[in-house]
Amino acid sequence: MTTNLRGVFAPIVTPFRPADGEVDTPWIAEHIAYLKAQGCDGLVACGTNGEAASLSVAERKAVLETALKHAGGMPVLAGTGAAALPDAIALTRHAFAAGADGVLVVPPFFFKRPADAGIAAWFQRLCDAAVPPGGRVLLYHIPQATAVPFGDELLNALLSSHGSTIYGIKDSTGDPEQGRHIRSTFPALAYFCGNDHLVGPACADGGAGSISAAANVFPDVVKTAQVAAREGGTATALAAAQATLDDVRSAFERYPLQPATKAALSDVAGLPQTAVRPPQVELSAAQRAELRAILAEKLLQWRMTRTNQTHMSK
Repeated sequence: MTTNLRGVFAPIVTPFRPADGEVDTPWIAEHIAYLKAQGCDGLVACGTNGEAASLSVAERKAVLETALKHAGGMPVLAGTGAAALPDAIALTRHAFAAGADGVLVVPPFFFKRPADAGIAAWFQRLCDAAVPPGGRVLLYHIPQATAVPFGDELLNALLSSHGSTIYGIKDSTGDPEQGRHIRSTFPALAYFCGNDHLVGPACADGGAGSISAAANVFPDVVKTAQVAAREGGTATALAAAQATLDDVRSAFERYPLQPATKAALSDVAGLPQTAVRPPQVELSAAQRAELRAILAEKLLQWRMTRTNQTHMSK
């Protein structure tokens, strides 16, 4: 596979019909069209923002197939991690067979703090059983959710045994020091920032891109921060672009992230109202009204950032 995995990847939300709680695949197509129009570079189906842990294996396959069908040339990564190795193998085999450009794999997350040897064996079996020659695996580092960190010993073991397959890492720790350590210690790994607040600095330090929640609604703002980091813009331009992205993400962080993202897509992108799946809960009426007011106040400012920062970088 030669598709370049670089830039702004949106970890797309999974829409559930309010009436019956089933996956609304036509909505996904509308969302992807919006993302492409706003300059998004790629998609991740069935990640954390996609509520993958609340989807059946069959639903995850259907969501990926829908994303691939409507991607319009954007590369697509499939979230294929699972607590059970056979499920992860089935999802990974399906992803590559369906045409995904790579897989993003969260480690098995039920048993907390397992030995590195066990996690290494899990990934090695996954790669041997499900990843074709040339297939690319991105490791999903989110220990605050999984309690399974990717430390140096584990990364070295995986790169030693499957270095041609382990393509990169998504770092969602939100720890800038850890991010710098990963990028400097493992330069062979394509580094994707998973925290909107760190996108600009990570890309300025050699990161390949980002897979971050704000890209669901504002991929243009995320891209502005990346462009300012990469294309020789001034420090002032980078700081200003990142400050705007910080403001966007901070607005969402007032609320549970998935329902807030879906609500914002209704207001900003004009998409039909969609729901989350339990155990997630919808925003309260007061939260919904407050978010709508924030978006109404800030939207023009955020949308103007791309033009403003382009001028500032010159």
